[in-house]
Amino acid sequence: MGMRQLKLLLVLILAAPLPAAAQIRTGRVALPALPSSAVGASAITSFSPAPALFPTLSAPIAPTPGFVPAPQAAAVPAAASARAAAASHVPLPERLQALFESLDAKHFLPAGSPAALVRARVRSQLLAAARDYTDPEAELLETVAIEADKALVKIQKRLDQGEIDPSAKIRVSETDPAPPASARRAHIGVYPVAGDPFQWGHLLIALRAVGELGVDKIVFVLAGDDVRKPTMTPVETRHPMGQEVLAIFAPFFAYSSIAVGTTFDGETNIFRILALNPEQRVEAWYMVGDDHYRLVDKNGNPDTLPKLERNYAMDMGHNTALHQLKVAFIRREAPAEAVPTDLEVRFLKHVGFEASSTQVRNGQYTLMPHTAYEYARRKGLYGVPPAPAKE
Repeated sequence: MGMRQLKLLLVLILAAPLPAAAQIRTGRVALPALPSSAVGASAITSFSPAPALFPTLSAPIAPTPGFVPAPQAAAVPAAASARAAAASHVPLPERLQALFESLDAKHFLPAGSPAALVRARVRSQLLAAARDYTDPEAELLETVAIEADKALVKIQKRLDQGEIDPSAKIRVSETDPAPPASARRAHIGVYPVAGDPFQWGHLLIALRAVGELGVDKIVFVLAGDDVRKPTMTPVETRHPMGQEVLAIFAPFFAYSSIAVGTTFDGETNIFRILALNPEQRVEAWYMVGDDHYRLVDKNGNPDTLPKLERNYAMDMGHNTALHQLKVAFIRREAPAEAVPTDLEVRFLKHVGFEASSTQVRNGQYTLMPHTAYEYARRKGLYGVPPAPAKE
């Protein structure tokens, strides 16, 4: 095509009425037949512009005088609304699978690594909940997937740098065998909970603590039976359920039976665990909610920091030359003022959603890992509906 014909063609395109201009955007423009003298031996009735020949066609064109563009602003919300409506009709398991794929693209975890195995187990829990629960809370399941991934990425970084060793052996229960001698200091978090039942808040905070505190594992100390709490599920039912849940997060989580048969508080049980390792160097982080970040509790008794300082100074079977004690408070809100203490204190960010075992017992089952849900179904706990009869 010669330059004269090209210029003539451009004039015709720009002079086309609005419907034709709209057709240009599609890459297919219908033009009136031209005399053969204008374009050569054959008349052009249609034209598909090639990007290489028309690199500026996609650039904004100054409007001609008097031209009023059609309003477009309303189309964006409408399109977004349509996408949201379409997403709401996507089955939740498929919606979660799409989220998992996007997280995989964003967060690489080496295949077969402990972090990757935990991620796979957590996702299996979420998919089972999406399929099995009545009216599962989609946004909550998605939040759990996202927060677990972020925590596992931090853990993987610690693993890559050799900063943590989840295979480290220490005694956390009286029935544990003595571990082999090790020159390496073990780093643990000690997290006392009732676990009646476990909920995602407990688990995500603990998973996050592994990466943020740089501990080899979190030791969950499940409370024993307490006559002051007659409605608490008995140890013989509650502890096996807890062990099944903690197995999802192995090797980063461990179970301790140190509280069984006692009513000792967490500030005492952490020293009982240290006393099980008299010759092993151990750095132990005591984990507790920030509602205990104060000198005295609501009854006027010493709260966590004073109790830990007192017990650390006493002979409770631990070895102050080998055992270091630190405290990690799970933050819900910024503390009003600093509490004086000689212990190192850190704050862990809250998971970002309301979560409690009380909510689970009141029927908010999406907060419960599916393993705990299935256990509760078998044992008739927490009002979980029985499995539907097989046809």
